[in-house]
Amino acid sequence: MKAGTKSVPKTMAWTKTKTAVVWGAVVLLVSVATTLFLQRHNIADSMMVAGGKRAVANHIATPVDLTGYYGEPASVLENASGFWGEMPWEFQVFRHVPLQIDGLMCLWGAGNAKIGNVYPEQIVGIPVNQKFETLYVYHCTFFGSPKNTPVYDLVFRYENGDSATNTIRYGVDTIDFNTAGKRTAPPSSPNTKVGWTGSSFTPDGRRPLLFSLTAIKNPQPSLKVASIDLFSSKNQSAGVIMAMTAGPSGLMK
Repeated sequence: MKAGTKSVPKTMAWTKTKTAVVWGAVVLLVSVATTLFLQRHNIADSMMVAGGKRAVANHIATPVDLTGYYGEPASVLENASGFWGEMPWEFQVFRHVPLQIDGLMCLWGAGNAKIGNVYPEQIVGIPVNQKFETLYVYHCTFFGSPKNTPVYDLVFRYENGDSATNTIRYGVDTIDFNTAGKRTAPPSSPNTKVGWTGSSFTPDGRRPLLFSLTAIKNPQPSLKVASIDLFSSKNQSAGVIMAMTAGPSGLMK
């Protein structure tokens, strides 16, 4: 050792090394935690989509094939400019319910008829051919109505000839998808939740679109539902049905 120099004790050098390692680990953990926190919604969504795919693969939940009944197919809408192109199409999982959103089925409504959009008064014979406890319907309306106004009837047609009619009501089960933003109350039924909201009619984003997800209990789950019929209630609002999934009760969270 040269005269005038000081040696660093081995214990001190080792302490500095350990401190550096500890701080490096802390920085790494903070970085990972921050990334996970920022990505938590994406991670949750990915897990929910994976769960929805498993439910379909294991025949726990089955999206009803509406391909031949859409008046406006997703293949056209998803490539359109504006809000239609920004909406989620094809396979989606909302509220843990797997959905196949391939277009719009629109029923007659006075508001649309007045501006030249005359939709059919009924869509009948949608094949189901399965037993299920609950039907999950992803839907909305064009134009608003007073709360509790009937919008459309959804009828289960059983294989033995029985039927069960479910009336979908405005403000209870579904609302106009063109909302007034924060002033818009979601549907009030405990069996309905907001399925998806986003995009907007206005550039400022203050009028987001909203689509509801309604759980309709099957009163005769031991019987096979052969088909489903839809009938307009012929009031102001046009019922718009985008997807249906048959499955067990309690699937929607």
